[in-house]
Amino acid sequence: MFVCSGCGQVHEVLESGLSPFAASTAAVTTELAVSGPIRYLAVWRLLPNAPAGDDAVWERIRRAAAPGPAHLYVPAFSMARPVVQRIGVRLTEMQPVLQLASGAPASPGRWPVLAEAMPEVSPITAQGGSLADPPGFEAVSPILIGRREAWGLAHFVYMAIEAREARDLHSADTWLEPGEEDLLFFPAVWDPRYIHESNWRLLLREFDGLVA
Repeated sequence: MFVCSGCGQVHEVLESGLSPFAASTAAVTTELAVSGPIRYLAVWRLLPNAPAGDDAVWERIRRAAAPGPAHLYVPAFSMARPVVQRIGVRLTEMQPVLQLASGAPASPGRWPVLAEAMPEVSPITAQGGSLADPPGFEAVSPILIGRREAWGLAHFVYMAIEAREARDLHSADTWLEPGEEDLLFFPAVWDPRYIHESNWRLLLREFDGLVA
């Protein structure tokens, strides 16, 4: 998939050529100060036709989403396992209330800042290694994971929530019947001092508690 930086239209690659694909952009809802330029991260929001399970974890997700439907979220901008797991799990557990506008971001966003996130800062991650390099895009992320791959990774996200640790995923048993899918762009800032979601801070009020 490709995003036109001029008009914000997403295009899907088909055998017949490029075809427009519907997408939406989430508004900034954070109530905290923001450090650095806004970037927009592509994320799949998935609604299975059949529930992922009847366990206590899925019931908690349904309660978080009430009165709306419970979705599974899969980051589409990265193939790195920690990024997919951390952001996908956190979004699925929180079920954020989104203010959506039609289309992908057409131009770079900017928010009043108190200080820029300096790339030379290199703290240590929770895993004990150095933080990743800055993202290779300026304003709108690439879309590296397609619809079919997203549903496969949705199993991974759900089992990560159920098992709580990646090494225990093989013991979890779940089944998803693919249903509705939405491609969303979430506002975020990249900050090497912020390790909760692999250096990404989503600018949604549901995430304010992580940095307050």
